[in-house]
Amino acid sequence: MVVIIKLITLIFLIFFSNQSYSAQNFQIIRDAEIELFLHKLIKSTIEESKSKNFHPRLVLNSEYNAFVTGSNKIYINTGLINKSNSLSEIQAVLAHEIGHLDLNHYNSRLVNSKKLSNYSKLATFAGIALSAQGRLDANSAVGLMIGSNDLATKSLLQFSRIQEQQADKFALDQLIKNKISLMGLEKLLTKLANEELNNLNTSKNYYRSHPFSKQRLEQVKRYKLQYQKVSLGEQKISFNNNIISLQYIKNKIKAYTVDPNDLMKNLENKNEFLFNYTQMIALYRLGKYDLAQKKLSLIKNKYERYPFFYEFKADIYYKEGKFNIAISEYEKAIRTLQEVFSPSTDLIKFSLIKTYLQTNNSANLNKSIILLEELLLNNPNWSYLWRLLSKASGKLNKKGIAYIALAEEALIKKNFIKAKKYVDLAYKQTSLPISYKLRGSDILNKIKLKYQKK
Repeated sequence: MVVIIKLITLIFLIFFSNQSYSAQNFQIIRDAEIELFLHKLIKSTIEESKSKNFHPRLVLNSEYNAFVTGSNKIYINTGLINKSNSLSEIQAVLAHEIGHLDLNHYNSRLVNSKKLSNYSKLATFAGIALSAQGRLDANSAVGLMIGSNDLATKSLLQFSRIQEQQADKFALDQLIKNKISLMGLEKLLTKLANEELNNLNTSKNYYRSHPFSKQRLEQVKRYKLQYQKVSLGEQKISFNNNIISLQYIKNKIKAYTVDPNDLMKNLENKNEFLFNYTQMIALYRLGKYDLAQKKLSLIKNKYERYPFFYEFKADIYYKEGKFNIAISEYEKAIRTLQEVFSPSTDLIKFSLIKTYLQTNNSANLNKSIILLEELLLNNPNWSYLWRLLSKASGKLNKKGIAYIALAEEALIKKNFIKAKKYVDLAYKQTSLPISYKLRGSDILNKIKLKYQKK
């Protein structure tokens, strides 16, 4: 089940549905399988102790790029994945972006941004990096909308050129250290350098944040001569002894972002497994769940103990309203993923929680509360989790917990008046657990501090 994020002024979390959503600028698609794949790429690119600190996010954008905004998240365009010919290309870009975070470049940019106009500050906060084009079809997940400003972009990118060179060096050092082929990066920069040579444009050059590709290419070649004289093969991404290919991930992105009717008409894919996979997703998106199940039965034996096929099967049962069977499949997926990559597991647990709530069974509602409290430890600012906790608690007549959960949601959305009102209502409930009383006290203290700063 796809989780989607949308940012207008505040950030709201909503689930994939059959409604039509307009899509502007950046659109983030949360997918457990793709995020696990990207996390494993990160892990293979930098030392493991550091890799745990970074969380990938997939952005629906056709441009070949990735970016960071100062948090521990790395935003990766679908265009980067779709246009890459090798894993090493993606690894090089990831290493570059991690370099910005590791070298604390974002905080330096924030200091510099104080000199900029209000437009610049807004764009800095939003994470200036790219501009997106295009729209998602009505059945696809929509996501994060991030605005940028021309004036701010100009100032920030002028400031960042030295940082870009530093991030390049960090990336090259990591690639050499982890024995990742520089061929992918070399091919990419050769292509970009040729494009720049054929499309010299003064105004475009003025806005460039990165050093020219020709300069970067020369640096890569120097590194190859000095450190990587032996040609290296491509690394492989695997899970439970299953090789997860770049082509497979590309195919999944295509299956969820292209019009499903067009996918059903396209019979050109010569790879039988990928063909059936694409058809399976298209049928699911078209609401033909029985046919999607049949396609799933054709492909699931290709992978051994693969949690994301359990997840997909659960998604189908959820759509059909067969919630108890869906619960069983989600639980299988979670058991298979256990202790492998918690963010991926969290996404499936989120789907499981929604399914628990659909049953209106008291035992399942209690399970949903336990899972929600577990997820909130790692995701305290995920406002929709608080909304679900309020819903589950309310159904079990645990009104105090429900009010505190609504207060937490209101606090995240900076609605301080509403947050205080919910805390006051919670305190009137005699059965409010001590842990939630303490939460209420923390909320009131945060509100007090906010008003003192004004």
